[in-house]
Amino acid sequence: MVGFFPSLYPDELWYSAIVRFHVHSGMAYWTDTLSLLFPNQTSYPKVGDMMPNETMQQIVRQLPEGALALRDLALHHSLFPFRLRFLPTQKKQDYLERFCKGEDIQPHLLSITKKLREHLLRYCPMCAQEDRETYGEAYWHTSHQIPLMLLCPRHGCRLKAAGQKTTMPLSRQLVQIPAMSEPIDREAEPWEKSLTELLNRWYTMPFEAEPNRSTDNLNRAAENNGLLALGSVRRLSWDTERLYQKLVERFGAAVVAEVFGQRITSAHIRRLRQISVSTPEEYALLSILLGLGPDALFEGQEIPIALRDRMQALADAGRLFTKRGVASELGIRTEQVMPYAKRFGINPFWVQSGKRKTEAERQGYTVTIHLSQEEKHMLDCYMAEQNIQAYSHALRYCMNKELRTWHRSGGRQTHGK
Repeated sequence: MVGFFPSLYPDELWYSAIVRFHVHSGMAYWTDTLSLLFPNQTSYPKVGDMMPNETMQQIVRQLPEGALALRDLALHHSLFPFRLRFLPTQKKQDYLERFCKGEDIQPHLLSITKKLREHLLRYCPMCAQEDRETYGEAYWHTSHQIPLMLLCPRHGCRLKAAGQKTTMPLSRQLVQIPAMSEPIDREAEPWEKSLTELLNRWYTMPFEAEPNRSTDNLNRAAENNGLLALGSVRRLSWDTERLYQKLVERFGAAVVAEVFGQRITSAHIRRLRQISVSTPEEYALLSILLGLGPDALFEGQEIPIALRDRMQALADAGRLFTKRGVASELGIRTEQVMPYAKRFGINPFWVQSGKRKTEAERQGYTVTIHLSQEEKHMLDCYMAEQNIQAYSHALRYCMNKELRTWHRSGGRQTHGK
C-alpha cells in the first residue's frame, strides 16, 4: 500500500508524477521507487507510456478511494484525447469506459500507436520557471509531448529536449527538467506556429469531438491547392507524388517519412478522405500544407472551392493570358487548365498556340498583315506591357477584343460577297 502520492498539477504527464514521487520520497535509486510502487512486477512498469496504462490502475488501487480518478488521468495526464481524436465518439467512449473498469486497453490501441516512435521528453523553459514560482517545482507537461509539437502552446517559444538516453525506454530512466535556466528561442516559421495551434486545439477540444465525415473538406482543400492528378480533375484523384514532394519541401524529409513512410499511395489517400485513418499526425501535416484551420475537419460547413472563383476572376479580368499564365496564376499544371474550365463551365479565355489546340479550336484561315514601323513599335510596347511573347497571340487578342465589342454594340454579322 502506498502511503502517499502527489496530486497531479494541471497538464502534468503521468510519468512526471512518478518522478516527483521519487524525489519526495527520498529514494536513492529509480529502481527502488518502481519496486515500491509496483511490487511483484516481473518487468519494468510502463510508467513512461504516453497512453493510459496499467500503472495508473495499480496506483489508484493502492490509494484511498477518490484520491485519483482513472478518467481524469486518461483525459488530462496522457495523450489519450489526442491519439483518439479521429475515432468515432462511441468508440472513444467505449475505450475510456473499459479502461476505467480496470481493463488493459493497450492491445486494442495498437493500430493507433504502432507507428509511434518514442521521442525525447520536451519542456518549455518559461513554463518550468513559472511552475517553480507557482508550485515550487518544475514538471513535465503532457501537451509538450504531443507528436510534432515544436513550440510551447502557451509561450510560443521552442521546446527543449530532455537529456535522456535514447538506448533504453523512458520507463527505465529517471529524467528531470534541468534546474538551470536556459536561453529562450522565439524564432519560428509561420507553419510551425500554425501547427502548434492546430495540435493544441485537437488535444484540448472536448473528448467527444470527432471529424465531420459528411463533408469532403480535405479533398476540397487539395483541389484548391492544385493537387489533383493529371487527367483526374473529374475523378478527383490526388497527385500523390506531387503531394509527397510538397510535404517534404514544407516539413523536411525526415518528418514526412516518420509520419507517412517513404510514399503515399492512392488507396491511402482514399482512406484519409473518408477519415478512416486514425493517426492525427497525418491529418495535421496535410491540414497545414493545404491551409486548413484547426476546426476545418470537424465543422459541418464545407469550404468553398476557391479555384472556381479564382479562375472566373481571371476570365472576367479582361487581360490577355496564355494557358501557361493561367496555370501559374492558379497554381495548377498547364494540362489541367482546360479540364478545370470544362468542369467549372468557364469558356476558354486564354490565347493558345496552334500546336496545342484541339481540332475544333484550330484556326481555319491564315491572314498575313504588314505593319508600318510605327505600328510595330506600338505593338512591341503593348506586348512588353502585357507580357506577351508572340505577335500572333497579341494580334489575335486585340482582334477578338474588338470583335466582341462590335458584336455587343449590335454589329451586323452578315457581309456581302
